Amino acid sequence: MNIILEFLSHTFESLRFKNFRMLWFGVVFGMAGIQMQMVIRGIYVYDITDSAFLTGFVGMGFAPSLFFVSIYGGVISDRLERRFIIQIAQTTNAVLAASIGFLILFELIFWWHLLIVSVIQGAMFSIMMPARQAAISTIVDQKSLPNAYALNAMAMSLMGLLSPALAGFLYEWINPYGVYFVTSLVLMSAVFFTSQVPKMYPKHIEHKKVLREFYEGLTYLASNKVIYTILIYSIVVALLTMPFRMLIQVFAKDVYGSLPSEVGMLMTSVAIGGIIGSILIANLRKGNHRGFFLIIGAVVSGLALILVSYIPYFIAGVFGLIGIGLGEQARWALGQSLVMENSKEEYRGRMMSILMMTFGLMPLGMLPLGLAMGTLGAQVPVFISGVFLLIFSLFIFIFSGTIRRIS
Repeated sequence: MNIILEFLSHTFESLRFKNFRMLWFGVVFGMAGIQMQMVIRGIYVYDITDSAFLTGFVGMGFAPSLFFVSIYGGVISDRLERRFIIQIAQTTNAVLAASIGFLILFELIFWWHLLIVSVIQGAMFSIMMPARQAAISTIVDQKSLPNAYALNAMAMSLMGLLSPALAGFLYEWINPYGVYFVTSLVLMSAVFFTSQVPKMYPKHIEHKKVLREFYEGLTYLASNKVIYTILIYSIVVALLTMPFRMLIQVFAKDVYGSLPSEVGMLMTSVAIGGIIGSILIANLRKGNHRGFFLIIGAVVSGLALILVSYIPYFIAGVFGLIGIGLGEQARWALGQSLVMENSKEEYRGRMMSILMMTFGLMPLGMLPLGLAMGTLGAQVPVFISGVFLLIFSLFIFIFSGTIRRIS
């Protein structure tokens, strides 16, 4: 029992900082709203269009805006007060959710409305995330940074555990517009908790042109071998795993014949894996061979994709998606922590925005996967993605000493 208590105390040690605790609760409610919208948006688009391509197209709508606005997001977070940036993004998301609810209520909704909202939310995410990640370094001590970033990722996974299932059941029990109204209230709760954190100004404020500051960030990135190696690794792994996660609704309906509540359960499985991964990562310290665990995450995701594609049964999907969630958390939470640790404070917002741009590259994998699922069936393209991911993991392990040697 003492061992378990000691383990848990290390897992949640960053929550002893009050300001981080309030910011963390803001993440919890903010991600709850975002996750609920992702689930119901995918289900609703597929219901009204019966098109895997359009479902994928709407689902990846956030990616282009996330990619391009990320150029500004990191610079803004290194220049402006960060609490204000976070709250603007949270409030905008709440208003967007309520707007879709009213459009559905009055039967004025079209699939392209959901695409527009997806695009705007991508922009808000790319502004909010660099500000929030850079802010963490100002409200916890240096020793607690890895744990704080892991807990931040855990909050995202925790809501990925609860929110998809809740959204799926609500979608069946009440009208879709009701779920959007609930989502809007959840997002406003995030605004409240963030307001409890004091204003957070960046330490170094220089009024240069945005593109010049972004270029300086790229120059710094190029000079830091650890960061750019992790970035390349993250891009490839994200392109092979994230597109499938965005098309779970299509895969579940075509392969398993799943109801909306079962789609929610599958997405909850991803979150279970994410929480397991977050707990493990939150307890990693320098000297624990963190680079090795970063590579193992890709191996786990590759094996999980193969399992899901090879065995066409719902229970296999549940276990496979737990593995995908675990592997993705290693890439995202651990990779993010290592990037922040190896960055100077004045560049952290820009490094985070560049890391966020990996999400914006998802159309390069998502649209081909959606088209392949429509022509070859859902299983074959997912199997191929899993095989390629295993090959890439082996390549990184053998040839990338930079990642493998990270302690």
